[in-house]
Amino acid sequence: MDCVKRGWGLILFLLGSQIFAANISFLVIETGIREGSPVNESSTLWETVLLDVFFDAGFIVSNAPIMSLSNPPGKDKDIPGEARGYLEDAVQGGADFFILALLDYEGAAAVNSPKIRPQGVSLRLFSTNPYKFLFEQSYSASAQSPGNDELTDAKRIAQMMISHLGDR
Repeated sequence: MDCVKRGWGLILFLLGSQIFAANISFLVIETGIREGSPVNESSTLWETVLLDVFFDAGFIVSNAPIMSLSNPPGKDKDIPGEARGYLEDAVQGGADFFILALLDYEGAAAVNSPKIRPQGVSLRLFSTNPYKFLFEQSYSASAQSPGNDELTDAKRIAQMMISHLGDR
C-alpha cells in the first residue's frame, strides 16, 4: 500500500510541476542563387545542424522547407515577405521562437554546383508572442578559422543562439 501512495504522489508531483520545453521553428533561405535551383548541400547541413543542436538541448523543433530567393532580404532585421506564411504557420503550430537562417551564396553561385559554401550566414532569432526581433548572429566564410570545417562552425553558431532564448 505504501508503494501505491508513493506512485500516486509521484504522478501528482509530475502533473503539478511545469515541465516546459520551448517550441522553435526554423526556416533556411538561400539567397544569391537562381530560384528553382536544387538545394545546396551547405543549406541542408545548416538546417540539420540547427535542428540537431536545439533538439539535443531539449527544445521542440520544427522546420519549413528550404527556400531560395534571387535577392537577399533587407538588413532591417525582419522576416522577408516571401517567408511570412511560414512564420504564421509556425505561430499557429505553437512555436515560441522562430529562427531564420539566411545563407548568402552571392559570388559563390557562379560555380553552379550543389557543393558550394555560402559566403555568409545570418541567423535571426524572433519571439513569436509577442512578435519581436531578439538577436542576430552572423558568420562569414572569410572569418572561418583555419582547420575548422563548416559543420563545426555551424554547431558553434547554433549553440551561441541558444543563450539568447531568454532575451524576451
